[in-house]
Amino acid sequence: MRFRYYRNRLVLIAFLLAMLSEAILIGISYWNTRDVGTEIQSASEQNLSRHVESRIVAKLSEMNSLALQIESSDFTKYARSFLNLRSSEEEATARRELDSRLEQLHLPQGLVDRIYFIGDNLNQKNFGKSFATNRLLPDEHIPWIDEMRSAGLLDSFTRYYSMPTFIPKGMFTDVLKDKKGSIPDDSWQRLNRFFAGVEGHLIINNGVNYLNVLSVIVLDERIFAAELPSSGIWSGYVGVFDQNRQTLWSNLPSEEALAAAAQRIENGSRQWEQQIDGLYQVRTQAVSPYDFHIAFFERERSSTLWGPSFSKIYVGFFLGTLLVCFLISLKFSNLIMYPFRMLARVVWKKENELDLERIPEERFSGTRFSRLSIRSKVLLMLLTSVLIPVLTAVGMHLYLMYNYVFDKAVDLSVDSSNHLVVELRDRMDGYEGLTNRLSTDSRLTNLLSPYTFMENIDDFTVASYPGLGDLSYFVLYDAGGSARYSSAFFNNLTLFKLSSIDPDLLSELQPERTVWITGLKDVYGHPSLMLIKKLSLPSPSTGKTIEAYLQVVLKEEAFSSVASDRKMSFVMLDGSGDFVYSNASAQGFKEEAFAQWRGDQGKAGSALIEKVEGSNQVIVSRPIGDEGWTAYIFRTIDDMYLMIDDMLHRFILLIVLLILIILAAVWNVSLLLVKPIERLTTAVEKEESMPDAQEDEAPGSRDEIGRLVESFNRMIRQIRRLMEDNVNKQLREKDLVTSKMKAELGMLQQQINPHFLYNTLEAINMRARQYGAAEVGTMVNSLAKIFRFTINKGSEVVPLSDEIEHARNYLTIQELRFQNKFTVLWQLDESAMKEPILKFVLQPIIENALQHGIEELYGGGEIAIRAQMTEGRFVLSVADNGIGMSEEDLLKVRQALSGEAASSAAIPPEAASPEATPSKAASPVAASSKATPAKAPASQPESGSSGRSSGVGLANVYQRLRIYYGERLEFTIDSEEFVGTTVTISIATPVGAEM
Repeated sequence: MRFRYYRNRLVLIAFLLAMLSEAILIGISYWNTRDVGTEIQSASEQNLSRHVESRIVAKLSEMNSLALQIESSDFTKYARSFLNLRSSEEEATARRELDSRLEQLHLPQGLVDRIYFIGDNLNQKNFGKSFATNRLLPDEHIPWIDEMRSAGLLDSFTRYYSMPTFIPKGMFTDVLKDKKGSIPDDSWQRLNRFFAGVEGHLIINNGVNYLNVLSVIVLDERIFAAELPSSGIWSGYVGVFDQNRQTLWSNLPSEEALAAAAQRIENGSRQWEQQIDGLYQVRTQAVSPYDFHIAFFERERSSTLWGPSFSKIYVGFFLGTLLVCFLISLKFSNLIMYPFRMLARVVWKKENELDLERIPEERFSGTRFSRLSIRSKVLLMLLTSVLIPVLTAVGMHLYLMYNYVFDKAVDLSVDSSNHLVVELRDRMDGYEGLTNRLSTDSRLTNLLSPYTFMENIDDFTVASYPGLGDLSYFVLYDAGGSARYSSAFFNNLTLFKLSSIDPDLLSELQPERTVWITGLKDVYGHPSLMLIKKLSLPSPSTGKTIEAYLQVVLKEEAFSSVASDRKMSFVMLDGSGDFVYSNASAQGFKEEAFAQWRGDQGKAGSALIEKVEGSNQVIVSRPIGDEGWTAYIFRTIDDMYLMIDDMLHRFILLIVLLILIILAAVWNVSLLLVKPIERLTTAVEKEESMPDAQEDEAPGSRDEIGRLVESFNRMIRQIRRLMEDNVNKQLREKDLVTSKMKAELGMLQQQINPHFLYNTLEAINMRARQYGAAEVGTMVNSLAKIFRFTINKGSEVVPLSDEIEHARNYLTIQELRFQNKFTVLWQLDESAMKEPILKFVLQPIIENALQHGIEELYGGGEIAIRAQMTEGRFVLSVADNGIGMSEEDLLKVRQALSGEAASSAAIPPEAASPEATPSKAASPVAASSKATPAKAPASQPESGSSGRSSGVGLANVYQRLRIYYGERLEFTIDSEEFVGTTVTISIATPVGAEM
């Protein structure tokens, strides 16, 4: 029986079952996590869209508010005051006043590019300022309203007043080109420069008002770029389109891709795939009420956990579990096949013995494992080698799955928190901008004059100042802290006291600086959030600077509309850990925020999962602006827990089904594997029933192999008894024949002695292994194989594989003898292993290398044995890194071998000439420029300087090769002192050569 074949088959079946199970597990994992990943990705996309839309709407609303603000007389009186008819000093003063008033608005960078105030005719002065360069625009760059009207461009330009409008390139300049001859040159130049400056931009104009003034705000294109998430939050491309599908702004590098996206939006598409520099998922978001569309171009992302990093981890773990499966199955299969190997060896030994001894059954039934049936053993092996890796992979997957889901939940919460913090900062900037706009309104600031009465102060309406609806009230204080005006209780200003604010803060407050105040109560006795701005205004009567304070008090729900996601709550704390604002009514959120602040010591930036108010929350802390405030954002992930539970239930159900399938497959495979063995056992047991069989062993639990051994023993006892009867009968009947048989038996014994010695060595090997002397057993086993190879009669030529096996047995003994003093490197081509070669060629060369090259080393010896087929020749070489030989010793070796060759009939006499030795063509021993390593010259291979024999000897090997192969042989010795020796045998292999 080919036991190695059956063992390998068991291992292969277990390996394939484990690999199939792991592949199914990967499929289950991918399918199971896909829904969760899709849900998280969808939530992330919605969060991004909502955030960008909210920011753009907020900024555009702020620009609309600014447009309404600059419609007031404080800003338009410059362009309606006929300053071209007044003195240049008066015009310059008015220009500086308007420029100063614009500066006091403190417009954020990247929002406004230019602002124009355009008068009706040439008697009026126009005003324009570039906020990108912070310079006033020359008058020759701004036309009058009459010039626009005369050119027929005014109605087109002011058609969409009060709404952000995109002016495409060439919309007005192309018309002006056609009208160049019909318009005065200086007027045409002003018109062309103005419209060239506004084309390609988003503008807001309020039309020509009743005072015949046209105000125009040219928005900076960075207004859209500033509202996009940072690259740390999101990466991709964005395009913003107006109602005519004109591109307002885009960071997309391809104009063709942008035009294709605009066409799809025009056709009503809201989501599609598009090829740019890769495959992108494109989705659009409408921006109401401006009829804009934002197109998000995102690289296609997997909605499962199977990213590159996870795939690497899983592949590594997959290979590791397969290796565990292989080792377990190999160990168990060896245990299963061990009785077969033992029985085969014992039976094989007994085939050559005349004394048929019984097989010791205790060797096959002395362990608990032997009490199991072969089928049980195979089942145990397959289940162990398959289920252990699979269950380990299941545990690993569950761990990674939980980590993935929670990591994604945290990532989503962090992204949402970053968006929320940006919106909070925008809202704070909006309130600061509102405060700045209030501080520039002369209707309010003129109240600081002692001769000004509160006329028309009720003009501060929500319509006039969008954003006032979020204010509880605002108060204007003079330098002494007395209230001069309040939008609430204006008839009882004594209710408002500036002294309630920290005096040190007020004294350190710089003019035109706005600060946030927390921890104070408003006039209604409610905790409130307020802003204080210090004003520095010129007095209309004295011309001196007047200091004042503007207090803006926000409503309690001022920030409530920031978090539109119902899953999110936030708590704002100031730099001292005091409460600022929260959109959550439950006290637990505030308490958790305080606890986090104390734990972080005011250092924001952490993210963790905690249970708050009975709900699982991801808590992210982020700083807000430069005030030292911290926002603690809470995002519930209870839905994630529900999804994980559903996913876990599905996963467990599928894993149970997978294990049942594995059990069924293992059961059927075990039946197929054990069936031949059971048939063998049945066949042997049918012949065991003998009436006089001796039952001297106690019955016990045995597997099929044990029963086979028992049957074999009964058969041996019967054969022994029959042989004894037959011998006694022959002795009694034929004495003469008996004497002759004894003589023949003696002669036979002489022939069997070598086999008896081999069997004795094998018995010693078995006994050594029985007593744990593994090295002794290995040496005896190798020696027995060498002896068997030596006494084996037959052809003198054997396959190289047999010669290699003989050399391996010899090296096994020498490795134990030299105690790891050297290593052996085998480089054997498969094509060369079947080539025929004379017996006992390789081992003497290796022995020569050991005794004369390696033995004198202290360690690190190396022997390289190579066999290959090249260019029609069979090449066999043995190289060592021993102490080598000098050139003089090498020459003696070659001369000695040449002399040995010359004495053979197969070698021509001229080859023995010493003068011819340096040439391969003239000598059977090829010349070399180096020397061969040997302690003593290799020309005396039978007895080196150390006094040790080298086996059959290098000269003997060479002589036999030359006699057998003749001119087909090339035999070379290369050596260098203290470097090493190489002996090479090269034999031409003619087609049809017989072994």
